[in-house]
Amino acid sequence: MKPLKVTYIASCIALAFSCQTAQAEESKGSSETVYRLDNITVSTQAEEQQDPLTMTQSVNAISRDTIQNLSPTNVPNALEIIPNVDIQGGPSSSNQNITIRGLPQSHAYVVIDGIYQSNYASKRGSWYLNPNLVNNIQVTAGPSSGAAAGKISISTISALDLLSEDEKFGAKVDLGYRSNNAQQDSGLTIFGKSGATDYLLSGNYMDKDAYEIGGGGSYYKTSGRQQSGLFKLGHQFSTDQRLQFTLNLDDTHGHQVRNDIGYRDEQYTGASLIWEDSGSDNPYLNLNTTIYYNGVDSYSAEQGRSAEQIQDIKDSSIGFVVSNDSIFSFATTDTLLHYGVSGHFTDHDGLIYDKDYDTGEITDDSATDEATTASRKLAAWVNYQLPITESLELIPGLRYDQFYIESANAVDANGQPLLRDGRSESRLSKSLNLNYYLSDDITLFASYAEALNAPRNGELFTSGRGFKPNPYLKSERADNKEIGAVWDTQALFSEQDSFTTRVNIFRNDIQDYIGTAYTDNENYPDGVKVNIGEARLEGFEFVSSYSLNDWNMSLSYGQTRGTDMTTGWYLADIPSDKFNLNIDTKINDSLLIGTRATYALTHDKVPTQQLGENGVIEEIPAAGFDAWFTMDLYASYTPMSIDGLVARLSVTNLFDKAYAHQLDFERDGTEKPVNEYYEEGRSINLQLSYQF
Repeated sequence: MKPLKVTYIASCIALAFSCQTAQAEESKGSSETVYRLDNITVSTQAEEQQDPLTMTQSVNAISRDTIQNLSPTNVPNALEIIPNVDIQGGPSSSNQNITIRGLPQSHAYVVIDGIYQSNYASKRGSWYLNPNLVNNIQVTAGPSSGAAAGKISISTISALDLLSEDEKFGAKVDLGYRSNNAQQDSGLTIFGKSGATDYLLSGNYMDKDAYEIGGGGSYYKTSGRQQSGLFKLGHQFSTDQRLQFTLNLDDTHGHQVRNDIGYRDEQYTGASLIWEDSGSDNPYLNLNTTIYYNGVDSYSAEQGRSAEQIQDIKDSSIGFVVSNDSIFSFATTDTLLHYGVSGHFTDHDGLIYDKDYDTGEITDDSATDEATTASRKLAAWVNYQLPITESLELIPGLRYDQFYIESANAVDANGQPLLRDGRSESRLSKSLNLNYYLSDDITLFASYAEALNAPRNGELFTSGRGFKPNPYLKSERADNKEIGAVWDTQALFSEQDSFTTRVNIFRNDIQDYIGTAYTDNENYPDGVKVNIGEARLEGFEFVSSYSLNDWNMSLSYGQTRGTDMTTGWYLADIPSDKFNLNIDTKINDSLLIGTRATYALTHDKVPTQQLGENGVIEEIPAAGFDAWFTMDLYASYTPMSIDGLVARLSVTNLFDKAYAHQLDFERDGTEKPVNEYYEEGRSINLQLSYQF
């Protein structure tokens, strides 16, 4: 086996299996490798970084330029260009989450600058990051880092991303406007480096009115404002060793969702300290150590029918990740061992007060509506790249996960205490990857991976009054099987072109899948979370990219089917089958133009029945949606006469299409007004960035 291929496999393993990745960065003046995926430019300072599209797992990447050109309203909106990634929740962008291959975001391992984002709220949203601060995103679909859905790894901008080799200090001013909802964005970033130390300080502000859906109509709850801050300080001790500190702050003001009336403020604090030692002169050392803090404080005031309710929900986590790569040589063969440990510790505190309008009496409902809990997740893993022949390699792996949770005050509707002594679950998960290099251009692969998905706090206990508590809900156990092929070639039709295609076919069988059963108890209108037995998620992804000179084109398609194997019913929240087409071209050194088109097929693979109290089957309206088509146009202009200025113009939802990812209904089964959940209509968006 060629020694270089070990580097590629090491890159793949680090992305697909490790709990954290953070790369040492160099200045822009160093050799920068540029790759293409779905017409998305992926830039990295690592000289031997593998193109994600050629990896033998469903790994997709999005660059900062792509995010800015497409003008997404939030991070989930940027991610939906990836096959089998869909948006869930809303309608406001601050309330949206994502699904990956039909599994909600709570089943994914989301990490931002080394900080594990364990906080997840289906109604409140879980993204506390302004898209303008994102440098790049990588998404791995399928079990990864102990998560059944996959992994989302996000890096924010740093001084080394913005400075050229000979620059020591700089500043950047960003302004933006979105015509649909009069959204105004502004930001100021200051950055520099002194010797081996680099720093960045950035502040951003966004204010928006309610957006109009396609064809007209708006909903006041989609208005809001956001303040974001980012501070980074890094020091390069040597070529191999780097220490970086990151502080990410966010303050979002919006409205309560669904039938709730009132406002909500959410404050986020994330901090990480990352130490890297690549050990260039030591084949046994490629160390990455991360310690982090993650805190969310959600405060809301809600006007109910008979009382005003105040909610103050705090989620605070600390954690660590330590991983290392070691390369061993046997005869002429190099092998790689990847191993590590992690820990994540969370305190969840809820304060819920009701004030009666008539009597003024104040009631503390914290124990029944938002329990105080303490939980932990511990993990250890090892993966080994084992070359069998020049063309065949195996990558077996083991991972141990343990989950523990206890509550200091949770009680059920009868006042009985819940989980005072705590409960725990664990699993030893196995994985096996097989890669066969059929030729220099074609790679075949197959994989098997297991994962443990622990139940969320809001599933075990009543969260926001809607769900009945089920403190003994079991963890989900996922077993994913996947096969696929990669064809990566150059000079297909011309000496200047390149062509890459990847196909992934998967089936994810989940034991003790967590679903919803509904009760007649008016205290729990959203039902109770239960283990329904086995669920099956299966489908495939196709991604193809073609480049010729200054032209780039890509086409992708994703399909997922979800089935409750006990009842035969379709699962809820499965995405539509979707095509994504992206084309861009450079007119000259200053001007780039492009278009993105999305076609979603009719979404009719949705449940029409649900499990009611005592096992009674109830009919429910189908939440599917008709086929829809949207197109975006975008352009980026960098005038040669004004150094540092970039102007971006885009038109999203060009034909003002009225559409939704799925229908939404009131609790009595009637469809909600379309303006309350349809997506944003046509918008003309302008962004100006000046760096000096």
